[in-house]
Amino acid sequence: MKKFFLIVAAVIVYSFAFSQSNYVDDALKLSTNNYGGTARFVGMGGAFGALGGDFSSLSINPAGIGVYRSSELVFSPGLSYNSNSATYIANKIDDSGYDLNINNLGFVAAYDLEEADTRWVNFNVGIGFNRTNDLNDNLMFEGVNNSSLMEVFVDFANQEATPLTPNDLNGMYEYLLWDAYIIDTTEANGVFFNQINDEAWNNSNFEINQRKILRTEGATNEFNISFGGNYANKLYVGANIGITWLNYDQYSSHYEYETSDDQIAYMNGFDFREHSKTNGTGFLFKAGAIFKPEDFIRIGAAIHLPTFYTLTKEYYNDVYGYFDSNPDSYSSSEKQKYEYRLQTPLRLIGSLGFQIGKIALIDVDYEYADYSSIKLDDDFNSVGVITDNNTIKDVYKNTHNLRGGVEFRLGSLYLRGGGAYSTSPYTYNKDFNTITYSGGLGYREKNYFIDVAFSQTRTDYLISAYNWEYNNAVADVKNKLNRFILTFGLKF
Repeated sequence: MKKFFLIVAAVIVYSFAFSQSNYVDDALKLSTNNYGGTARFVGMGGAFGALGGDFSSLSINPAGIGVYRSSELVFSPGLSYNSNSATYIANKIDDSGYDLNINNLGFVAAYDLEEADTRWVNFNVGIGFNRTNDLNDNLMFEGVNNSSLMEVFVDFANQEATPLTPNDLNGMYEYLLWDAYIIDTTEANGVFFNQINDEAWNNSNFEINQRKILRTEGATNEFNISFGGNYANKLYVGANIGITWLNYDQYSSHYEYETSDDQIAYMNGFDFREHSKTNGTGFLFKAGAIFKPEDFIRIGAAIHLPTFYTLTKEYYNDVYGYFDSNPDSYSSSEKQKYEYRLQTPLRLIGSLGFQIGKIALIDVDYEYADYSSIKLDDDFNSVGVITDNNTIKDVYKNTHNLRGGVEFRLGSLYLRGGGAYSTSPYTYNKDFNTITYSGGLGYREKNYFIDVAFSQTRTDYLISAYNWEYNNAVADVKNKLNRFILTFGLKF
């Protein structure tokens, strides 16, 4: 895996020892689920593990397909609105972005077996897809700092080049700054230097403006074929096999420029940018069961085997230099391509549901996942992969995820509410918790239904613009992911 420390890799929780590679950060991001799907499912907080009968519930517990008594076709378009409020060195900035998407499209074919000489009541097959995570985000923070990323560049340049020649510099980072005339070497001993770095070390009152922009786009989705049945109206079993696919684009900009009170000789500033696109597919298998000891209670259990992804990452970096009198400069690296594999954690889910006549449904789900079991691999078993896997074991841990939801029926009208809570996956930051609130409405007739839902997921965290022992500034970020989902369904 490649050299760490900048821009994209800086989207880590405030514990500077967290990551030696942005692949470690990506591994968690791409292994985490924030289930989307039908409006009914989302409106109840994603708590459907013991209830079933909804296409998105098959992503939690495939046994839910056995609950269907008729065939069904569903389609769920949605709108995501992601907002961030970041405070960096006493300066607050809000940023946001929209994304139109399809959360769910599915079909279930139900086959009645009641006339057959068997205790199996029905056997059902489903095919379709659900969105399992939204990777869109827009974050910006800005402030006046007494440390500079240029200190990191110069320090690394003088460590890498032995002897101190530009051709020995890292072609994705320090070489770009040398090529853009942002860093140079002294004639006396060839040591790399920059005026910003010199100012930071020699001026006790040093300060510089910093602006960080982080943009991500993408999603993870699963396409699966589900099958299962209903045995004696007591036991529902099911399984699904499928393909997951993801796309994850990242862009980051670290822009520094002189303040009016601290002019930098020769330079006005610089802007270092990183660009990457990650795409890939994986294979999944899930199985589950729902047991109904009494008409009003249901107990569910499910297992999700690890998903095995094959991923391709394409990336490049570029830099702009801004000077007092000379023209602006620019340098870009060649586009790089790296193929690797990702194994996500095993998931275990337990659920308890209640059906209160034809008045209400209640469900509570518990989900366990150990993110320290994430594994990376490539065809070379490279030293970077070994290092990253060791880092994953050190910085990630198991998580406990709770989801709860309720649905009330008022004739043809349905009222829904729910919530979810996930503990921090980080060993060194126990406060990185996620809370979701949701609600929705539904209208159902014999042959069709329409549902709407809204959910808001909140996460508060601290991040650093870059990892450096002399940089103590962090941004306090309050993130809200708002989702609006509309579902159309036909029953036949």
